Amino acid sequence: MTPRVSTTCWTLALAILVAACSGAKVPNPFETGKGDVQVKEITSLSPRASVVLDKNCPDLVQPYRLTDNFASVTLFSIKEGLKGVPGQISSYLGSTPAPAPDTAGQLSASTKLAAKQLNWMPMTAEELYAERQHNQRTDLLSRDSKLGRKHYPTADKMLRDVLAGVDETYDYEFKLFIVKSSGRNALALPGGYLYIEQGLLDKPERQPKAYFALAHEVAHVLQRHETKEMQSLVVDSFSVKKDLIETMEDAKGNPTVVVDRIKLEKGQFTKHHVDQELQADSCAVKMLSHVYPSDQELAVSINAFIKDLPKMEPSPSTQAPQNDVEALAESVHDIVKSPLMRHPNTRERTENLQAIYREVTSSSASAAAN
Repeated sequence: MTPRVSTTCWTLALAILVAACSGAKVPNPFETGKGDVQVKEITSLSPRASVVLDKNCPDLVQPYRLTDNFASVTLFSIKEGLKGVPGQISSYLGSTPAPAPDTAGQLSASTKLAAKQLNWMPMTAEELYAERQHNQRTDLLSRDSKLGRKHYPTADKMLRDVLAGVDETYDYEFKLFIVKSSGRNALALPGGYLYIEQGLLDKPERQPKAYFALAHEVAHVLQRHETKEMQSLVVDSFSVKKDLIETMEDAKGNPTVVVDRIKLEKGQFTKHHVDQELQADSCAVKMLSHVYPSDQELAVSINAFIKDLPKMEPSPSTQAPQNDVEALAESVHDIVKSPLMRHPNTRERTENLQAIYREVTSSSASAAAN
């Protein structure tokens, strides 16, 4: 008996195939809003999944739905030459399984980038990975200790205040821990695990910096920065299309199939790069604009963070190279200092924070005037 495939899936597959063969733009029949799936057509790819599209943080929460993103990768894949995608879409969306597609070929570099760029990893995989990393830590302050009873209520209130500034829905259940350290930093793991160093809580005058640091890490989680790095590690571990597709499907019910492919050492955190850090800074300012009742208090929190950054670098010279040797040296410098290779420097972060502060305060002033 031939398995039944939904009319919508066959329609989508046929439209894709016809358009792919003719060279026309691939249509998206779900754009009408009548279907449950919103397929994102991937028209461009960043060199790395960690590059963000808008560092100004237009949305505090990175929207994603597992089905949407799987369909988007599938749409992209067939444009790259995959066959048998109708059966994959039909099976994934819950209809009667179709005959197995021919997806045993090698993964193209562009399809890998597409799979890295979207948010297909289920939250259960994030949480499992973070739990494994968390359970290896031995430097956390106990809530039942004397210092824990002193500092955790303050830290918990900060987190509640920061999250109150997020007016978009999210599925994370954040877990906050204090690190026994005199440092003044905060860190995050995927799945909502947050870590703030005790040095940010020992003195009340450090509270503005603590608020900013915590909001910055919440932004990393809500923007799924660490998660995309996890996805990149997983995708890079595959060379065959069929294996990647099967793992993406199996991850829904069995997150270990994804997490077991991620090999990070004990206590290792993913490293963000310039665009992610600038976006997290922008998101933090937008969250804190709801926490602080005045622009001046918001500025104090931002300045407390800037004060702890490394010393400002001198402005780069704009003088044109005088010869081929200088031009070559400049091009090498640009490669080494490219956004794909480093964190933002203090000047870049300061300028970005100033710009987002002006945007936020001018918006609030306009709203008050109206």
